[in-house]
Amino acid sequence: MRTYTSDDGAAVVDLVVAAGLFTREAAGFLADGALDAGDDDGATCVVEDAADGQGLAAVLYYRPEEAADRAFDLTMIAIRPDLQGSGRGAALMGQAEDDLRRRGQRLLIVRTSGTTQYDRTRAFYRGLAYVEQSRVPDYWRDGDDLVVFTKRLDVPAVGRTTT
Repeated sequence: MRTYTSDDGAAVVDLVVAAGLFTREAAGFLADGALDAGDDDGATCVVEDAADGQGLAAVLYYRPEEAADRAFDLTMIAIRPDLQGSGRGAALMGQAEDDLRRRGQRLLIVRTSGTTQYDRTRAFYRGLAYVEQSRVPDYWRDGDDLVVFTKRLDVPAVGRTTT
């Protein structure tokens, strides 16, 4: 893993389009500096170069929730489709959680879709001990609910120790 740079913008767009998170048109904002480190607000974007030299294997972006005490939003995680299911996403989430714990953060919030296309995504978060807190019907569009998961970071995870 390495810190995202503005040179990664086009590769991030390619990755999120391949992973089905956005259409190419909708993902354009990612190449326009949306993930660049601006002020030092704690937002973090990391990428993993693909071992086969074919762009990026993964991207992860999380940022502070505005007006909330020590809460962060997982804004984006994407794994190249042919690498999904290999544990890479769980490892990335673990790294993010550990980073936020070291920084004294208490809560990580995940927002995702309620459609059947995202069944695996929601199962992924449940498998990492995220708790579904709410659903907002028709949030993303008619028939596509917003599903909100959270995980407390200020309590030790089962089977893990914090330092």
